[in-house]
Amino acid sequence: MPMLILWLLDRCQPLWRTLGADYGQLRAIVQVKLMMDNRRSTITLGRYGKASAENNSNFTRTLGLYAFIGGLISLAMLAAPDKDRLFFPLTLQFSYIMALCAMTLISDFSSVILDSSDNQIILPRPVSSRTLWLARVVHITSYLFAIALSLSVVAILFVSYRFGALAGLLFLAMSLLSAVLMVFLTNIFYLLLMRFTSEEKLREVINYFQIVMAVLFYGGYQFLPRLIGEQTLNQAFAHQWWHYLVPPMWMAGTVEAVIRPVLDSTHLVFALLAVFTPIAGLWFMNRFLTTDFTQKLSSIDQESQPAQTTQTTFSQRTQSNKANWAERLSTLFTGNTLERAAFAFTWRITGRDRKFKLKTYPQLGFGLAYVVVMSFRGSSFGSTGFFYLFALYFAGLYVMVAQYQLSISDSYRASWIYGSAPIQNPGDVLAGSLKALIVKLMTPFYSLLAIYILYRYGIDKISDVLLAFSNSLVMLLSAALLSVRHMPFSVAQDALKQSNTARSLLTSFVLGIVGFSHYGLTYIPYGTWIALPFSMLACGVLLRQYKQTGWEQIRMG
Repeated sequence: MPMLILWLLDRCQPLWRTLGADYGQLRAIVQVKLMMDNRRSTITLGRYGKASAENNSNFTRTLGLYAFIGGLISLAMLAAPDKDRLFFPLTLQFSYIMALCAMTLISDFSSVILDSSDNQIILPRPVSSRTLWLARVVHITSYLFAIALSLSVVAILFVSYRFGALAGLLFLAMSLLSAVLMVFLTNIFYLLLMRFTSEEKLREVINYFQIVMAVLFYGGYQFLPRLIGEQTLNQAFAHQWWHYLVPPMWMAGTVEAVIRPVLDSTHLVFALLAVFTPIAGLWFMNRFLTTDFTQKLSSIDQESQPAQTTQTTFSQRTQSNKANWAERLSTLFTGNTLERAAFAFTWRITGRDRKFKLKTYPQLGFGLAYVVVMSFRGSSFGSTGFFYLFALYFAGLYVMVAQYQLSISDSYRASWIYGSAPIQNPGDVLAGSLKALIVKLMTPFYSLLAIYILYRYGIDKISDVLLAFSNSLVMLLSAALLSVRHMPFSVAQDALKQSNTARSLLTSFVLGIVGFSHYGLTYIPYGTWIALPFSMLACGVLLRQYKQTGWEQIRMG
């Protein structure tokens, strides 16, 4: 792929010179960036890839996955409707392409866009800020073109087969212009963030934006097919004024103008907006935002050093407040000094580690979204009386993802401290870390779930909620006892080579048995209240067993 990008770059030399770039310098910068990409791990909606080798095929596999998912969407949207009713399906198709391009820019390329090392290394040389900025745009846009093409390749084939090659080529052009438009809008998004936030806050905002978007993607995946329905897809739409404000509708209207065919003022405006807005955005970025963006990156890089003097009091105050909370809770839920220290340590790390949050929080959001969506499905499993129990126990699987992540960290090399510190009983460290996870993530998660279930199914389900929570704790402790035990944050992401499929299947099977047993107890008067003390006793026994873990049971990363 890098060779193809460079070949296409060579074919467009006059364009880059017209935009004010030194082509030799631009090509050299892009070539180095493409070479470095093969050594960078990728992120897609919160799931991290492995560190890459020089001949990495990770991006190729990602494109294949995008092509498969895009093909399913294209099959659902474009295979059935006739040409007079394609505007809404085409809008959904382009909305999906734009959303994935924007998410890729914000998640996978945020570190590339906000990387100020280019300024420090290249700008002291005789390289203009415009050449450097265009190199960034070419680098990122080349990948977005590949992503947009993979998402739309099946749709292009469908449209070409049904309505002719011209319609297929136009669909391809609109997909690529969608990628260019997302580059422009994302740059505006970053400039606005950089105007009002510091570097640290900026990365925090991006991190939480990734989490929220991951949850929204899952919720949209569940909600949209039920909201749209076959009748909505097949109805003809009367164009309204607000359609001119929605970019996916520009692209859909342009393609529709060739498919039907029709050429009226509405479709002509759509075509003009679809073609000229991305080009105008690229010109506007090159003309007005190049210097501003480079200066903002430089100022952010400078802020990160003196911020210790300008923002020290505020950051120290907030950190001390968080530390006080962690200390108070650790005193409340732990029994000795070592366990208390592990509790506070895990509490702080899980609040600072962006990768932990990006891998864990979306899973919990998925669980809540799934319960809400399924509970509203009429004449289905979600409307049965058994569903609220299924939701309570199924949610426990999402919490186990967080428990698995407790041993993983990018700073795993610092785990030598465990061996050098006078730790006689590592089980106290493991127990304190697990308690922090239960208090910080599992309890709030189950509280939100319980509030919804009690609101939806009645306050009389309080005993079921308490028993399910206690049983989920039993399952969480059982999974911790059965799995290979690592000290907190002591293992690299790629070091856990063992397959966890068997353990996951066993845990799911046992969780299902426990859930059905709970369902049987609901037919016994006060059965759940009677079972609750026994479940809590099992929690105490398992936790005591976990605390007795010795060094011979610990595997260091």
